[in-house]
Amino acid sequence: MTELDKIVQDIDKLFTKQKNTLYAVRVIYEPYSDEVNIFFEYHKIGFATTSEQVGRLSGSYRKKLDAIKQELHQRTKLTVTTN
Repeated sequence: MTELDKIVQDIDKLFTKQKNTLYAVRVIYEPYSDEVNIFFEYHKIGFATTSEQVGRLSGSYRKKLDAIKQELHQRTKLTVTTN
């Protein structure tokens, strides 16, 4: 099991289809800690966005952000953004 497999499993556990709720995955590279953090976010209309960290990858994955973004989108069918 790769690290992305575990992250996808964690996202699947958190993803519950609810009415009037928007779901997304955010991939962020933090240069100070040299890590790639992955967050699952959901936003019920009229309420604040809730963000939960579902994974942390080493800084060596920084060069593969586009590939990680595409794979997460294909496997979860959610919107994936990077910062």
